[in-house]
Amino acid sequence: MTEQMTTSGHEFVRPRMGTGNVLVPADSRRGARAGVSLFTRSKLPALAAQWVLYGAVAVAGPRVLPGPRVRWEPPGGPERWRTLVDRIGTFDGLALYERPQASRTGLAAVLLRDGRPTGFLKLRDDPGELDREERALSAFPEGRADGFRVPRVLDRDETAGWHWMVIEAMPPRPARPVRGIALAPLLADLQRRLAAVLPRPSGTPDHWAPMHGDLTAWNLRHCGRGLPWLIDWEDAAWAPPGADLVYYEATHATVFGKPSGRDDVSGCGEAAEFWLKRVAQRSASDHDATFNTRLSEILRGMGRG
Repeated sequence: MTEQMTTSGHEFVRPRMGTGNVLVPADSRRGARAGVSLFTRSKLPALAAQWVLYGAVAVAGPRVLPGPRVRWEPPGGPERWRTLVDRIGTFDGLALYERPQASRTGLAAVLLRDGRPTGFLKLRDDPGELDREERALSAFPEGRADGFRVPRVLDRDETAGWHWMVIEAMPPRPARPVRGIALAPLLADLQRRLAAVLPRPSGTPDHWAPMHGDLTAWNLRHCGRGLPWLIDWEDAAWAPPGADLVYYEATHATVFGKPSGRDDVSGCGEAAEFWLKRVAQRSASDHDATFNTRLSEILRGMGRG
């Protein structure tokens, strides 16, 4: 374990992209490329800009990154952080992803050894989200399903009052949203697998089914060749039929201006109402409040349809 990860004040670049919630290591060309890969861009111009930045870092190193140099202070102070580092013990560098929503605490980081990813750390004060994700990922012991792959759980524990999980890291290169995919067959396998591992809460309607819970274009992504990755399973739960399809199509329309058009969501009014209630509970102070307002408008239209 190197000293730089057990003390505070490690230097990062905060690139001027998106919400500024990604911190890219400033001391390693390879690590900086992994950091640039953390941006989940969806639209083509933003993806192209990310690839240009990725290529520039590969050629000239992190000094070309646009944005301020910042000193990152570990949450909870250096002693608490050192205890966590000693427990995980598989990295000598980080690329950080700070959750952009003020209403959602915790952080995530790509763990690096010699600039190469060794895992993806999720750190939370409350274990609930990690419990749901760990159970959901246990439905895919090989890290694969029909039409997609998922990150495998590498380690999970509670240390120094933090709840954390390390999962398999995606390849360190920009990933693009999956386009033109029929989700219904993919979701049939997903629901079958989740039904075996997700407890059904008391009072859940008999016709409800398991869902991923955050199925969006930015969470179903191609990263090089092979099957796309389906990530971020922290909201896996039981929901009305078609919940994942409705949310995917509604968020797709919000981002791209139109639904993907690959799957029929007619007759999913209950699922649309389910999501309307969930979106209404999100904080109006979050950075994506405008996005949520537009999303609610589209969900209302789906409910009427």
